[in-house]
Amino acid sequence: MELYITILTLTTVLSTDAENAPKTSIYPKDDVELGVQNTLICHVTDFYPPSLSISWTKNNVNVTEGMSLSQYRPRAEGTFNIFSTLSFTPTEGDIYSCTVNHIALQGQPQTKIWDVDVALPSVGPAVFCGVGLTLGLLGVAAGTFFLVKGNNYN
Repeated sequence: MELYITILTLTTVLSTDAENAPKTSIYPKDDVELGVQNTLICHVTDFYPPSLSISWTKNNVNVTEGMSLSQYRPRAEGTFNIFSTLSFTPTEGDIYSCTVNHIALQGQPQTKIWDVDVALPSVGPAVFCGVGLTLGLLGVAAGTFFLVKGNNYN
């Protein structure tokens, strides 16, 4: 029993001394509308030790105004999460990036890019509705034609 506890303790110490490189994602808090203030979220997860830096750029220019950083949040497996947010007002063509630097990245910062991409309204439903309506009217017209023609022969 004592040997098992010693091995378990040694395994725990070894696993927490290892460096884990972060995984980063960037996404908007709300649906994007041009000219409407929103928040970009840079979510950094699965890293150890809990020490890193996060920076934001807009069109390749460093941005600090409107940026905030959460506290480190521990995860069950011994790694950490952190969020950084950036308040912004989307403009067509803007490109934002979140850069994370951590010791496990060995001097190669991890950058995720997000560009303002507003979805245009889809014309698909209108086209399908128009085609369906046209086919329906043609069917009614053809049915009426054959009904009248059939009554004329009787």
